[in-house]
Amino acid sequence: MNKLTLSSRMFTLAFALVSFMFLQSSTLPDKDGDEVNLSGEVLDLSCYMASGAKGEGHKQCAASCINNGMPIGLLAADGKVYLLVEDHKNKDPYQKLKEHAADQVAITGKYFERNGMPAIVIGKVEPKS
Repeated sequence: MNKLTLSSRMFTLAFALVSFMFLQSSTLPDKDGDEVNLSGEVLDLSCYMASGAKGEGHKQCAASCINNGMPIGLLAADGKVYLLVEDHKNKDPYQKLKEHAADQVAITGKYFERNGMPAIVIGKVEPKS
């Protein structure tokens, strides 16, 4: 009976792991232009890439760099970093991002990847509460 119980537990664990991996991969975009919804910290990519600077202690510097035209990124809840880019037809959400340096936000946009660099064309941004 212990063998059956152990086998049942192993099957259940294996099924749960495979299901989790499937669900994780299904939330990633399948192709360029897919709509995504992500949450995370708005980054000043210049300081983040050069020195790993992020968070509340870097807020003033990040705001200054972003307002001076440095690229904006998102450190997503899963730890992945995305380049955030302006939609030429709808500039307001990207401009709104500039007010949220080092803040937690929720974004919606279209996902693209070029030569390994993931980017999101911003369609909507909301502060996280």
